[in-house]
Amino acid sequence: MDALQCQPQNAQYPPPDRSAADQLTVMPAVGAKLGPYIVQGPIAEGGSAAVFKVWHEALETVRAVKILKQGRKPDARERFFTEAKILADIRHPNIVEIFDIGYMESGEPYLVLEYVEGVSIKALIGSGGRLPVAAALSAAYCVCRALRYAHLKSYTLYGKVYKGLIHRDIKPENILVTKGGGVKLMDFGIARPSEASLHTVGAKVMGTLVYLSPEQLTGGTLDHRSDIFSLGTVLYEMATGARAFPQKTLAELVPEKTAGRYQPLSSYGVKFPRSVEITVDKSMALRPEDRYADASEMAQAIYAALREVSDLPHNDILSSYMRDPKSIPDWTEPQKTQDPATSEKDAQGLGKLPWIIAGVAVGITVVGIVALMLIQKTV
Repeated sequence: MDALQCQPQNAQYPPPDRSAADQLTVMPAVGAKLGPYIVQGPIAEGGSAAVFKVWHEALETVRAVKILKQGRKPDARERFFTEAKILADIRHPNIVEIFDIGYMESGEPYLVLEYVEGVSIKALIGSGGRLPVAAALSAAYCVCRALRYAHLKSYTLYGKVYKGLIHRDIKPENILVTKGGGVKLMDFGIARPSEASLHTVGAKVMGTLVYLSPEQLTGGTLDHRSDIFSLGTVLYEMATGARAFPQKTLAELVPEKTAGRYQPLSSYGVKFPRSVEITVDKSMALRPEDRYADASEMAQAIYAALREVSDLPHNDILSSYMRDPKSIPDWTEPQKTQDPATSEKDAQGLGKLPWIIAGVAVGITVVGIVALMLIQKTV
């Protein structure tokens, strides 16, 4: 058996109770203690993990704890530990940070993560429709920076050094925008080195289908350009407020995705800058060789498009948008001649987005940190 597909013999992890491998982890109640942490409340819950806001008494700081639901299931634990190792090797301002790994009294593992007061791109689109072009480009630019770092970095995993990483799950709910205009990429639960698969998954497709690259959907060979395709679908959705591939069933989705058929930006009744259309189409090209060669090249294209619609730094654009969506003018009306009344009428829902206070986290994916991590959806 490939040594990469199992825990090394000298791993210092509590062994799982295989007789209870299929049992779900009992989640802690508010006020419960996890090591030095006190649980303050839930942040989010998905199919494979739950995330809680916690308070470190001695350090007097807030963190987020991610608890594996199937913490006794060997393959789930292995993926969990791999995610921890990957995050522990990453230090980037646009990627969520890990601080520690611990174990509940019952033996199930948990990760201690950075707590980020932010709103997911999914929640922003759901609450206010499409983002202004400048805000959409700014967010995508920050994710490109994170991907460039992840794609080029070397990682030591289970005693072997790997060059580069593929995230494999770039989607709106895995991108947070903070009140101050920062952007955080999260959920490396199914990430893997570019040149190897760490864990056997059989024929199961990993990731959220509507955002996967065609080669990822069909089980083809993957490299970093798969993430570029997925980011292109997110940029498309931020700019239009609609999914590039809105099909509801797998039978409907696969033919459209594998043929590269999606509605062009011009079909939405809004005249987007040509540079934005080119960026979206190139990143979402059917063949990997027709996409941007790497995240750095995509970032350069996004930055050039951004400079066509705004002179402000990307963080300033996003912080202004988070304070007041109407503060970012719609690029379709030149700012110097824009009629405020007309702008408000034609903004296609941008003015409807309220500021989402971090405390009102329940129900709309306003999260402190890793919201809905490791969630696999079929559409």
